[in-house]
Amino acid sequence: MFSEYLIKAKKPVKLSYVQDLASYRDLSEGGLQPTGNDLDLAIQGKGYFVIETPEGPRYTRNGRFQLNAAGEVVTHEGNRVMAGGAPLIINTDDGPINIAGDGTVSADRTQGGSTPVIYGKIDVVAFADDRALKPGSGTLFESDQAPTQVGVADFKVQQGMVEASNVQSIREMTSMIWVQRNYQSAQKFLEGEHERMRRAVNYIIPSS
Repeated sequence: MFSEYLIKAKKPVKLSYVQDLASYRDLSEGGLQPTGNDLDLAIQGKGYFVIETPEGPRYTRNGRFQLNAAGEVVTHEGNRVMAGGAPLIINTDDGPINIAGDGTVSADRTQGGSTPVIYGKIDVVAFADDRALKPGSGTLFESDQAPTQVGVADFKVQQGMVEASNVQSIREMTSMIWVQRNYQSAQKFLEGEHERMRRAVNYIIPSS
């Protein structure tokens, strides 16, 4: 976010600069991309996954998860995904993993009976002011605000999907071309004005 900034000059001339006021973070949702990985998750609607890190809890919408050697669901950096305030642990011997829209993780037992096993419910939280989130390492955010659980009506966890970037490349390219053309038009105008003034000076004060 920018604004014009005027400064005092020694000569009676106004000098105008651009002042960087702040950064604006676009929090709109990106499109969903299927991956075929049962542990890849995407959030439709509000919310962030809760990730346990050595520096404390962090928050992300990047749902590219995997299992570590202990059966814990972790990020690619090895940080644990939280469910009900505790690390989410899965036994792959129980059968295929199912993750419901509300974040409940279960498996249909292939051995020892047909009763599904419930591992927990993935924490999905929100904040009073998402723009106050502070960027951390990778795709993680930290916050001084207290997180609150998101109501089931405000989000849906999609299994086997990841959220893509929310950048619309065609629109951004179009905007860049528009800015460039306006800059070129302004540059041509200034060059024409400079040439007009030069000719006027030569006309009023002819060279001897």
